[in-house]
Amino acid sequence: MKNKSISWNPDIVARMTTEAIDTKMKELVPGFNIDEFPALSEKYISTEDMAEEEFYPKAAFCGADGDFIWIACNELWNRLVQDRLSIEAVADQFNDLIDASIAAEDMKRYTEVIDLNHKALDLVWRHLIEMVDGKPVLKLDFYDKFNYALSSNLDDELENLIRSLIGNQEYDKVIDIAGTLAELLKDNYYLRFKAESFFGLGRQNEGEKLFIEIIAHNPAEPWMAIFAGDCFAVYNPVDLSKTREYFIKALAMAKNLPMTPDNIEILKAIYIKLIDLAYKMDDNETAEHYLDILIPPKPKKVGRNDPCPCGSGKKYKKCCGLEPVEVLDPPVSRQLMERDLRGLVQHLRSMNFQSADELYEYMDTLNKFDARLEWAPDTKLEQAQNLVYKALEATGKRRLKFTEEALEISPDCADAWVLLAQEKAQSLEEELDYYEAGVKAGERALGDKAFKDLAGSFWGVIETRPYIRARAGMAQTLWQLGKHEEAVSNFFEILRLNPNDNLGIRYLLLAALLTMKKYSDLEHLLGEYDEPSAHWLYTEALLAYIKQGGTTKANRLLKKAIAQNPHVVDYLLGRKKFPAEEPDSIGFGDTSEAIAYVFHFNPGWHLIKGATEWLVSVSGKSIGKWYTDAKTNDIPEIFTKTFEPDGNQTF
Repeated sequence: MKNKSISWNPDIVARMTTEAIDTKMKELVPGFNIDEFPALSEKYISTEDMAEEEFYPKAAFCGADGDFIWIACNELWNRLVQDRLSIEAVADQFNDLIDASIAAEDMKRYTEVIDLNHKALDLVWRHLIEMVDGKPVLKLDFYDKFNYALSSNLDDELENLIRSLIGNQEYDKVIDIAGTLAELLKDNYYLRFKAESFFGLGRQNEGEKLFIEIIAHNPAEPWMAIFAGDCFAVYNPVDLSKTREYFIKALAMAKNLPMTPDNIEILKAIYIKLIDLAYKMDDNETAEHYLDILIPPKPKKVGRNDPCPCGSGKKYKKCCGLEPVEVLDPPVSRQLMERDLRGLVQHLRSMNFQSADELYEYMDTLNKFDARLEWAPDTKLEQAQNLVYKALEATGKRRLKFTEEALEISPDCADAWVLLAQEKAQSLEEELDYYEAGVKAGERALGDKAFKDLAGSFWGVIETRPYIRARAGMAQTLWQLGKHEEAVSNFFEILRLNPNDNLGIRYLLLAALLTMKKYSDLEHLLGEYDEPSAHWLYTEALLAYIKQGGTTKANRLLKKAIAQNPHVVDYLLGRKKFPAEEPDSIGFGDTSEAIAYVFHFNPGWHLIKGATEWLVSVSGKSIGKWYTDAKTNDIPEIFTKTFEPDGNQTF
């Protein structure tokens, strides 16, 4: 009878006795001698390297037993060479400390977080740095191999640990550590932490001098100037004029960069900081100037008697205005773009690119010729998804027919259940049933691993989007049914999976938390996203009023919100008649944004005693004839119609 094949893993080997490991190693590696193992390990700092160079070349094995060698090598090192940790053992300890720190932070045990972060930093520092002739020297081989052995990026973890020290005001320690890392890693990015710590100690001149040096060495890195500006805005004595000086410097640097998508986002971030700073300095004119740059006016709508924009010289109504055009709702057209994206991803996966540059060059060629690559559905789930796309292009009974055919092919097609909820349900209860079926379908289709591996960037993988749409629909329906706690729990979970929030769930959650008077959660959510929208600015001001009353700070925040979108006041106070339906899309600072805000946040405002009177006093406007304190807890689908972009695909 043949031995049963074992799929080896570290837990199985850890439960074996040393004698059993020795016996198995002798079976797989002729000449293996466990007594020689400690002396042999002196040549290495990594058990993986030791296994690769000493044992695998001599091994005689087949199948899954190949994994046993490196796992056993790691286990024997831990048992027999306890005075000298391998890189893998250090990495395991470091990972455990970081995981424990994250868990402690989730439970708000902040003293424990600080202690764990100290231990993690001390651990890596002991192994990363050695003193030679009284000077610190980087163990480069350890650094490279340790980074490879970690479950995350070492530079990112070091940055987080240094930030923790700054948060605990351990500025002297940061100055020492950041300066050493910058010198040894030849990376002056770490110097920004040293400069910030000078500010924390009240040594602004030294901090600014160091920032000037960093910026001079990084002329194409606007973030360094932004960091300098932030320090002048945060640390005492605050100097907002210096903050503005460095933000404007960052703006000039960003404008000189190639206008790639990433650099455009940097530019937007700087404008947002300048807008916020201008409001803090009571310079509304400058704030509005930057707002006009950030959000340019919408193009003028072509009138029927205007010249046709095609250049024919005819009036629009006698030229292109004659052509019948089938207009799809924005969310439908955006969702259909996913089909083209699937085609592109499928095509790129079939290519054998040798480098990222080769991929980018090929993508440029596709974009230049506006090439559209057809998607060829393969699996039953993909075939069902393709029928959903056909359903979205159809209307009436044909839409429902395609949807039901999709579910016959694959019940795991979440988007088909979403369509049934939208097209077939006759009640909110039936709608909820369809959405819940869609959520379960998405869970089956993705599998448990996807929820673990993709959490934090869920929307970036196109196959996850049907699940997110189903769960968003379920959460909104739960709210409409009065199941508010369940709805809010689902909103939070969607944001955990996809903090980039491509569906605008944060706005629904913000309104829900205000209505439910969950002010602590509301404050936390406001801090998670930094944006100059009416939803954020007005709610931030209202929360300040709830906590403090009509203080100078609350009044200033409300004035800032009014400057961003004055139309909100007119609708909240009933000076303008409220439309029966929300707009199909939302602008920035216009009436559509105001209507969308009041649709959701009107109940919250009217639940706060004195809030309306405060709004009247700060805005200088009186209550209008359309004013009502009627409350609605419904959450329509305006945000999912407005904020769902085509997104970024991971391949």
